[in-house]
Order: sequence, then C-alpha cells, then structure tokens
Amino acid sequence: MNSRQVAIFWITSTVMLAIFAGVNWIELAFAPEAGAQEFGISGFQVFPIISALLLLQVAAILVSFLTPEIVGRAIAGLLGLIMLVHGVYVAIGVESGTQAAIGAKVTEITGVAGFAGQEGFVASSGNTYLWVGYLLAIILNLAVLFVRALSRGPELEPRKPKESFVDEQDLWEAQN
Repeated sequence: MNSRQVAIFWITSTVMLAIFAGVNWIELAFAPEAGAQEFGISGFQVFPIISALLLLQVAAILVSFLTPEIVGRAIAGLLGLIMLVHGVYVAIGVESGTQAAIGAKVTEITGVAGFAGQEGFVASSGNTYLWVGYLLAIILNLAVLFVRALSRGPELEPRKPKESFVDEQDLWEAQN
C-alpha cells in the first residue's frame, strides 16, 4: 500500500466512525403518561469522548499531510494506541454507558432520576446493535493507523557520487 491509499483508508475509516457514532444505538418509547415520545440514544450520548476523538483524528490527518513522513508515522502510532484503549473501553462499557445515557435522557425529559424513572416511564426499548458497526469501524481505523505507523516511507536511492573531473594533464595527454 502506498501512502496515498493509506490516507484514503484513514479518511474513510474516520468518516465511518462519525457515521456509526451518530446513528441511534438504542431507541426508546415513553409510556402515554410521560407524553408517548419516541427518541434514540446515539453513540455521542453514550460515549461523549467520541467527538473529541473524531476531532483528534481529523487534526492528525491534516498534520500528517503537512509534516515529514516520520512525524506522520509517530502521530499515527500514538493515535492508534489511543484508539485501541477507546475500542476496549467501548467493548467493555457499552451496556453501562447506554444505561447511563438512557437515565440522563429520562431525567431530562421527565424530571425523575434513577431506575424508577426508567421503569415507570419507558414503555419499550429496542437495541439497534449499530454499536457493533462502530466497533468494526474502530477495528478498521486501528488497522489503518498501525499500517501508517509501521510502514516505511518511499525508498530513496542513494546518490551516486559525481564523477570527478579528469585532470587537465590527462586531457592534454588525450589530445596528443
């Protein structure tokens, strides 16, 4: 893979992260007593750090285009480690993060905090499992970042030494 293809995949994986974080990971419907509203909880509400990580990705892409190859590789490696930690955090904490986001939304709409608010006002909930797409986008992003970090730049051929000038004496002798 050349650096242009890696850059295209990096941009694509960042866009995929944004798309899957922005869709509803869970959809809820309130009971008629609470207004019978329907709403969804997106990945940005479950894990608010996602927006900061996306901005970091965009900044890293821009910096990698504007700096020498070694700096871009170092940034990609560091960002790869950050995204690895984030991916593990998402995989482990998706259930608790979703419940916390639901609790916050129910409290915001009804004014009743805690599990009692969820139990009394939420009529139905449906998991869309789009968080799995977000995890797959993280895996693709990690692959791209580590390929970028571990790839070697374009091979430069060593310069050939300039041919030394022939002595004047040799030229004079060559004419005789």
